[in-house]
Amino acid sequence: MKKIKICGMFDPKNIDTISQEDIDLMGFIFYPKSKRYVREDINKAVDNLPQHIKKVGVFVNATREEVIKRITQYHLDYVQLHGDESPEDCAYYKDKGIKVIKAFSIGQVDDLEKVDPYGSYCDLFIFDTPTSDYGGSGLSFDWDVLKHYRQDTPYLLSGGLGLHNIESALLLRDDRLIGFDLNSKLENDQHHKDITLVRELVKNIREYERI
Repeated sequence: MKKIKICGMFDPKNIDTISQEDIDLMGFIFYPKSKRYVREDINKAVDNLPQHIKKVGVFVNATREEVIKRITQYHLDYVQLHGDESPEDCAYYKDKGIKVIKAFSIGQVDDLEKVDPYGSYCDLFIFDTPTSDYGGSGLSFDWDVLKHYRQDTPYLLSGGLGLHNIESALLLRDDRLIGFDLNSKLENDQHHKDITLVRELVKNIREYERI
C-alpha cells in the first residue's frame, strides 16, 4: 500500500476533516514565509489525530533548537527538512531517535548527486519540483529523471500531484517509491484542503492498489 501524505495543514477544522480519510501522514509547515504556516491554535487538532496518522513537521533552514521545540510541542513523528540542511543536521536528529525526511529539488539528473551523502541519516527522501519557495508550486518535474536514482533509501514523490496525474504516478515502477506527498493541487483559494478532492484522490489510489 502506498503511503499518502497530506501536507500544508494549518487550520484546526480542516485538520479534523482530512484526518477522517484513509491517509498515513500529515504535514505541518513551520516555515514562517509559507502560505501554509501553522496557526497557533492547532494543538488540540493535532493531538486528536488518529494514532495511525503520523505527524510530520516541515522545516526550512530552522535552528536545531527550533526543530526540537516543535517536536516536543506537537509530538511529531518525523521531521522533514526542506531547505539546505546538511547531512550533519540529519545525523543530529537521527542520533536523537527522531525519524528524518529530507526533501530535494529534482530538475535534472545531476540533482540526484546531492542526495548521495544523506542516505545513512534519513528514513525517507522526498523528491520535489525546484522552486524558490521551497515547495508548494503545484508543478511537477520530469519523473524520468528518477530512473537514475541509485540509492536504497525509500522516497515519496511530490510536486503538483493531483487528480490529473495520479494515475501516471501510480504506473511508475520503483519499489523505493513508497508513497505520495500531496499539497497544493488539493486546495481551495484559501489553501485549505478540499475534502472532495482529497477523498476522490485517496479513493483513486486505494482502488488502483486493489487491482
